[in-house]
This record gives sequence, C-alpha cells and structure tokens, in this order.
Amino acid sequence: MKSSIQREHGGGQRKSVLVYGIHPVLEKLRAAPGDVIEVLVLRGSRGPALRKVEQAARQERCRISEIDARGLDALTQGANHQGVAARLAPFTYRSFEALLAASHPAAHDCVLFLDGVVDPRNLGGILRTCEAMGVGRIVLPKDRAAGVTAAVTKASAGAVHHLDLYRVSNLSRALAALRDRGYWVVGLDAQGEKPACDLVYPEKLAVVMGGEERGIRPLIRRSCDYLVSIPMNGRVGSLNVSVAWGMFVYELARQRAPLTFSPTNA
Repeated sequence: MKSSIQREHGGGQRKSVLVYGIHPVLEKLRAAPGDVIEVLVLRGSRGPALRKVEQAARQERCRISEIDARGLDALTQGANHQGVAARLAPFTYRSFEALLAASHPAAHDCVLFLDGVVDPRNLGGILRTCEAMGVGRIVLPKDRAAGVTAAVTKASAGAVHHLDLYRVSNLSRALAALRDRGYWVVGLDAQGEKPACDLVYPEKLAVVMGGEERGIRPLIRRSCDYLVSIPMNGRVGSLNVSVAWGMFVYELARQRAPLTFSPTNA
C-alpha cells in the first residue's frame, strides 16, 4: 500500500493533496482552514466523530461533499480513512533562511534535525511528540528522507499542522549556520559517549536524530558538539527512532520545566 499523499492531476492548475482520518482532518480545519479545498465525508449514517468534522467544516465555510465507501477507499488507496478525507493545497515547507533570520528566539530554544528518517510512521510519531513537548521547528533533508505525506499527517494525529517544518539540501551547512548563531549541536546516537540524562543542555540547542538503518551519517556526526545515548538494560541493542526521541525530549523538558515555543503559524 502506498503511503504518499494522493495528488490530483489536471490542467496547468496547482495540484491538490489529500489527507484522511478524523484527527488529521479536524486538526487541519482548526489550524489552517484556508488550506482546505473540500471535505469528503462517507455517505450514509454518521457517528459523533464524523458529525464533529462536518460541524467544524461548516463553521469554517468549507465545501463538504459526500462520497461512497468504494470511492473513498480508492482515493486513499485502501488506508484506514475513518470515513473522511480532505483535499488540501499542497503542504508548504518554511524557508530555513527565515529561521536563521529570527532575531529573538524563544527561551530554551530547540530545533530538531532529522538525518534520513524514511518511515512515514516514525516521522509522524516524532512530529506528534514534538508538538506535545513544545519543540516546534523541525529540519528535514530534501533527499533520501520522508517528507510530509498523508500517512505522516495521520500518524502525527494532525500535529504536523501546528509545527514549522523546513527542508534543506545540505543538513551539515544548516547545522553550521545555527552554530554560528550560538546554538550547540547534540546528536542522539546509540554509540554516544554520554548518557542523555548526564548532560545539562544549553538554552540554544540543535538536536540531531539519525535514520532507522544507518543512524547519524559520519559527516553529520562530526558536526555535533556532543553525542549522547539512552542507557538500556535489555538485550535489544537499539530503540525505534520515534521512541528514542520521546525519551530524550522528556529529559530535555524535565530540565527546562517547561519548554516554550510560539509557532509562527499560530
């Protein structure tokens, strides 16, 4: 089953994208209703959750269309759509230059860099944790990494709509640019020499997480001021990248009590 956002082809018009599932559609209606072109709701009797989606769409004056189960299954390529989907304007990544130009970052600022996370479910889980823990800026590489898709949006429970995401062609240069602005770079790596809980983290922090198979690439490792790891007592030698991020950011939040972030799209 493909897990990318479904794209509409036609004419010279800008392509639309599709997200599905109750929480992703609701969060989009709450966060950026202007991006919603049309809400597609399963034809027939509807439970409270779907009626809530319809109510939110009507409040935002979004177009609502009914669709039969076969049509919705085809649009979402058999995914668990929960009876609702929405056509959206294409996802827009923010300019990394705008991040660099921010003259007054929030106290206890943290920017997350993902070095080659390819599984949409992992990326979605990471984004969901970011939103919950107040880490609102995430930098992704343009190549050989997952981007924002329908599957990512669903796995994030719609959290992606409340975050600032950036895509860069050179992760090493992006890290160097933040270091020039006073940020310290910490890589979370299974071979890190310090336990994550033993480091007192600076206010301006860039955190690097590696991909599922290769971890942090050697070039990016050399860009880190520190490499930290999560101590484990079991027989399994590594953690899922999304789980590892959740454990790390909880320690960061515990130290900072609490993290603060004011998203630019609030």
